Amino acid sequence: MIKNAVALIKARKRLLFIALFLALTLLAVDRYAAFMHSPEPDSTRIVIYTTAWCPYCKMLRQDLAASQVSYTEYDVETSAQGQLGMWILRGRGVPVSVIGPKVVYGYRVDEIASALKPLGYSFIPSAYKARVNADDATIKER
Repeated sequence: MIKNAVALIKARKRLLFIALFLALTLLAVDRYAAFMHSPEPDSTRIVIYTTAWCPYCKMLRQDLAASQVSYTEYDVETSAQGQLGMWILRGRGVPVSVIGPKVVYGYRVDEIASALKPLGYSFIPSAYKARVNADDATIKER
């Protein structure tokens, strides 16, 4: 009977140690992710969180490249950094853009353009470019 009680106490201590270790590990991961992926008030970094299959992510990449905006990209399905970033930013869908101190959820052209403006970039989305080109073609035909 005493041997069973001693074994039970040892098992409980091991489980408590494992639980404490896991809690500290999760806390460390959370703090690391917050340090690496939370935007600072004076930040000038541009980071996008995307997937390979998302059409809005593709448009965002194309528009940023066409606007000559340099950025860092994390794939949230294949990258641990991407998953940590989405966790900290509370992203529920892609794309998520961190533009300086501002976070933009989704492909919201007006919000992206207004966030890029203080950083010295002019953002003209591809849908707008296509519409302007179509209007130019219509004018030339007349």
